[in-house]
Order: sequence, then C-alpha cells, then structure tokens
Amino acid sequence: MGDIVVDQVNAAAAAPAPAPAQHRYRSAAPYIVGRETIREFACAVLDCHPAHWSEDAAAALGFDGLIAPATFAAIILQRVHREILDTLITGCDSARILHADQVFDFGRPLMAGDRLSCDISVESFRTFAAYNVLAIKSVLIDRYGAVVQTGNTALLARTGGADPSRAEMVRKLAVHGYRPAEPERLPDVVTAVNSDRITPASGSRTPCTTVDFDALTVGAELPVLAFDLSRGDLVNYAGVTGDGNPALLNEQVPTAAGLPTVVAPRMLTLGLAASFLSAWLGDPAAVTRFRAQFAHHTHYVGIPALDTSSIEFRGRVTSLDPLERKAAIAIDARSDGRKLFGYAAAEVRFPERDRAEEPSPVSRARRRCESSRAARS
Repeated sequence: MGDIVVDQVNAAAAAPAPAPAQHRYRSAAPYIVGRETIREFACAVLDCHPAHWSEDAAAALGFDGLIAPATFAAIILQRVHREILDTLITGCDSARILHADQVFDFGRPLMAGDRLSCDISVESFRTFAAYNVLAIKSVLIDRYGAVVQTGNTALLARTGGADPSRAEMVRKLAVHGYRPAEPERLPDVVTAVNSDRITPASGSRTPCTTVDFDALTVGAELPVLAFDLSRGDLVNYAGVTGDGNPALLNEQVPTAAGLPTVVAPRMLTLGLAASFLSAWLGDPAAVTRFRAQFAHHTHYVGIPALDTSSIEFRGRVTSLDPLERKAAIAIDARSDGRKLFGYAAAEVRFPERDRAEEPSPVSRARRRCESSRAARS
C-alpha cells in the first residue's frame, strides 16, 4: 500500500457514513487528571516545558494548576478506542492497527484536577481493500459541562479481507448504544447520550508566547529540534498511556507483521511534534488545533535494542492572520531520511500586544526530565 492508497483511505474515512451514526456515547467513569500523571506523560513525550512540571510556571501562564501536554488526551482515548475496536472487529490485533489521521481542537489545555467525561461517536465504518477504516469523533467535557477538547481519529485495521457486514454493526451501535462484547472486559465503558456539543470554546485567555508575532513572515523556518528515542522510552510511553500493544515490548510481534524491528507508536510521534512546537512557542496553551496525517506505514521509526533512533522536527510558517493574531505552522518530521507525516500542521494564537522574550526555565525542566529518564534506565 503506497502513499496514494493512504490518501484514498483517509478520504474514505472522511466520507459520509453509509448509515447515520448520530448518537453519542459517554464514558461511564470520569477520568481524573492527576499531577503526577501529567509529569509522567510530559516525560514520556520528552516535553520539558516548566508548566507541565511546576505549579508556579503554570500560574505564570494564567492557570490554577499544572497543564498537560497537548496530546495528553491519548491516555483517555486509548481505552475507549480499544474497546470499540474489540467490539467491531472480532480478534482485532493491536499490531495490525494503523493510525491514519488525527485531529485535535483545543479550547484549553487539560489541567491537574480536571474531572473529564468522554463522548464518542462512530462517524463512519468502511472497508477498503484489506482494511477496515473507522472514523471516530471524541469530545472531552469537564465537570461543568464545558467542552474543552475534541478529537477526530481515523484508524485502519488490517483484517486480510473486507467484511461489509461490519458497517451494519456500526449502525446498530449508533441506534442501540455501545456495550463491550465480553462481560469480563471493562463493562459499560461508554453509554448512550445525546449531545450537540462539538466544538470547544477557545476562551478569553491571552497567550503568553515568547515568539514575536509581528516579526513572523510567511515562509519563516522554526529552529530544528531532534529527539532521540530508546526502547525504554517506548516502554515508558506504553506504561503511561496504557497502550498494551505487544509490538512495543516483544520484537517478534513487529517482525511477524513484516517490520524489521520495534517501532515507535504514531501518537508518540505526534506527542513529540507537540513538544517541538511548545519549545518554540514558549506557551503550550497557544496551540488551538493540531492535525497529522501519517505517512505510509513503512515510514516507521525503528528503535534498535541497544541504541537510539533520532527524529528531526522542522517547521515553517504557512499563513498569518494579523487581525486574529493567528498563524498556521506546517510541521515535518523525519527519521533516517524518511517522512513520518504525510501532512502535519498546527494553528497557533498570539497575544494582542508584543511580548518581550524573557529568560525561561525550560533548560532546568529539561534537565529534570532527562534525569528522571536516566534514573529509570
């Protein structure tokens, strides 16, 4: 399957569903965002911005507690997506699932102490060649009923053959509500709920970026940043997010699937991209939208057993909106010369007035993050 096929699969996921899937399903148990989990996740995605580690640094950005990195919602979505896949696709193998497309819209960052419920809707379920293509909409809602973040996910499950009957399963899922197929699995993970809340409110907070918007020009390049990943980093990310994919732990699993070695999860790559953007902006909460279409599945990040693999991130300003003080940033990630994103971009807000750059404690937080990683190895 080449890149052009990935584009066709993404188009299939975005197309209208053959049967309406207008009902929504809510996680039965709320998720509580913990301070230490924020720090663990920040370390897992190598994000050393002080606001993820220090309440004082978060307060300087205008928040009452630690703020989570942009892709922290992966922890919440991992469980619900896994349950939906297990219900729709009998015998679904984690090692044969490809993450094709991910979009996050941010009203505000998730914060320590947040009590979140997750609304899920299955937007479409299609078959393409030997893949089942599942499009899922996720809505995170806080204890006050406000939408704080939304996500759109396209997953490809390789089954070895198309089975149109599964589209009928999705129709029934939409009409009757979701229940896991096996009672011993997490029962009542999501329950039916009607809701029109889709788009998160952007809020009135003023961004605290250290980048001067008025100095930006279309075509300007962001500073290059590289991250080195080890097998220990993959184990750490899997532990924090609850990713039970055996391909992250046992080299025999990816090799049986046709890959030469253990590879990094795509959501980890996206998390590193968010860390790259945060390091440039100086304010993780300035990002309002993040989208990535992942490249052909052979464009993997292979992680050797006794060494590290490097991922190099670059960015470029593609558009500027002086009235809204917003910018669009295209992001490129490569490992061993291979592109990891078919397309990746972020939308960013800047303050109304120029904000002078000030010395940042990012380097101290980075050393703390690296020390934590060294202590675990």
